[in-house]
Amino acid sequence: MKLSIITATYNCDDLFDACLKSVANQDIIDDIEHIIVDGGSTNNTLATAASYPHVKKIYSSPDRGIYHAFNRGVEMAEGDVVYFLGADDTLNGTSNLAKVLVEFSNRDIDYVSTRVRCFDDNTGETWLTHASEKEGTNVCHQGFFCRKSLFEKIGPFSEYFTLYADSFFMKTAMRRYSGKCLDIVSANFRQGGSSSLSSNRTLLKKESQAVALLLEDGVKDNQHQLDRNVQDLKFLLEQLVCKEHAFSDYQGKNIAVFGTRQLSIIIANALKSAGGNIQCFVTSDRQATSSIKDVPIKSLDMLSQLPLDIIVNCVEGAHEEAIAESIRRSITNAEVVSWRAL
Repeated sequence: MKLSIITATYNCDDLFDACLKSVANQDIIDDIEHIIVDGGSTNNTLATAASYPHVKKIYSSPDRGIYHAFNRGVEMAEGDVVYFLGADDTLNGTSNLAKVLVEFSNRDIDYVSTRVRCFDDNTGETWLTHASEKEGTNVCHQGFFCRKSLFEKIGPFSEYFTLYADSFFMKTAMRRYSGKCLDIVSANFRQGGSSSLSSNRTLLKKESQAVALLLEDGVKDNQHQLDRNVQDLKFLLEQLVCKEHAFSDYQGKNIAVFGTRQLSIIIANALKSAGGNIQCFVTSDRQATSSIKDVPIKSLDMLSQLPLDIIVNCVEGAHEEAIAESIRRSITNAEVVSWRAL
């Protein structure tokens, strides 16, 4: 079983070396074909790629965008399984790709999806994606592996989409074909690409709604949740701006904040400014990252060891109450408070 890893590049020499090393260190490197599809770089990107013996193919020419580059890579791929890794992303560990390829020994499997560790160097955020679509979340393409033959069934990435063609392909695959979801972390995904930029959020929203309509997915529930979050955030902002003693009830309290996303970091900073003692951020899973801005990250099963007064649940999605109940089961000597109640 051969795996073709496709990496699209363009003047990305500064972070590219870590990506290449993570592939070169894989236990199954002899079964990997690493293809570099370059958009016409003018710096050392191509020389860096050529310095790694495991890189089998390098193609460089101007393209129409990331999905045009991905489609070029698929055409060049000779592996049974295809995977897309960003030039500024890295594979997680050295043995997880071997676990993925084993699943494809079942000929009924068209794709395998895994979890991905996402992080933002600017904000300190870190989180794990799901391996399957649930609770309104999306699967990350850095955690998606599929047979090359799936592109013959579905077709190439659609260049009608600027930011959402990979999601359209994956969602189509998950609805129409057979796959396996593995509870392993395959890659480390650095935020900061085009889909992460605030200037592209409107376009991303429009494209995601278009995909939902094409796949006949409902968008009303997600929109309702978004509207609720925006409304509650407005009330929270009003508390901070208009009330002199906002969060005074939390002064001197030992506090844990559930979540590692932007909202969790904002809440932690606000409570710290009000005199709260932020003991840690909390996640359901153990993570490779140990801290955010010098505040440790703990898993739920570690909370009983800490002298906590309050745990603030910063989950924004429909599963907020389920998470709150899980926190209450894990620790009984601290009050669980929703961020919406602050």
